[in-house]
Amino acid sequence: MEKILLLSLALFGGFIGSLMSGGSIIVFFILTSLSLPIKAAIGTLKMVIAGLTLVSSIGYLRAGVLDLRLASFLTASAVLGAYLGSLLVLRISELGARILVAVFLIIGAYFMLRGEEKREAVLEGRFWQFLIGITLGFYIGVLGQASTLVAISALGLFFRLDILRANATAKLIIFFTNLMAFLSYASQGAVDYPLGAILLVPIAVGSWLGARVAVRLSPKVLRTVFLVLVVLTLLNVLRGLIGL
Repeated sequence: MEKILLLSLALFGGFIGSLMSGGSIIVFFILTSLSLPIKAAIGTLKMVIAGLTLVSSIGYLRAGVLDLRLASFLTASAVLGAYLGSLLVLRISELGARILVAVFLIIGAYFMLRGEEKREAVLEGRFWQFLIGITLGFYIGVLGQASTLVAISALGLFFRLDILRANATAKLIIFFTNLMAFLSYASQGAVDYPLGAILLVPIAVGSWLGARVAVRLSPKVLRTVFLVLVVLTLLNVLRGLIGL
């Protein structure tokens, strides 16, 4: 019964993670509930999330909502940023990290939720794409809190991508940055491959279903899902601020 519950949670995590964000929280809950050492739990999480976002990216690509030209350049620079972030000894307080996430989510959510009318991108050209990509990657590599929501917010804010295309692009960025992190943990032997492989099956199924559902939902519904997740994330962040 416990195994069925965990596999069901994994399927739901894949679904919600592909639809928008939040899959990593569910998967991490599963891994920590199995009493894995924290490093092994994180390494296995990176393996599973890489699988989740790979399936999501393929689903969005097949649906024609992933702009490979923009996404590929942003992803390449994000991977570089994540690599630099993993090399630097960056000391940021828990308070500073939470404030940064909260502010960015509020600003990004405001612009994302204004509507889907066609607007010119705030930033154009390869330089700005590189700068935003490397910043996102660095953020994911060093902080990583609510990384999918932050990436969606940034893509909507700076490049005026609609929420579906921003989500698809964010998934590709998250895939490659998590893949790099997974390889780093794997090199240290901090990955539970058998457990990760078991979880990947329901995660992949849920992820495929989530991408299928997302491309069929109206922008208004997707914005509502985005808003709910942003509010829940902000409440969690603010709860942490109050407790500090």
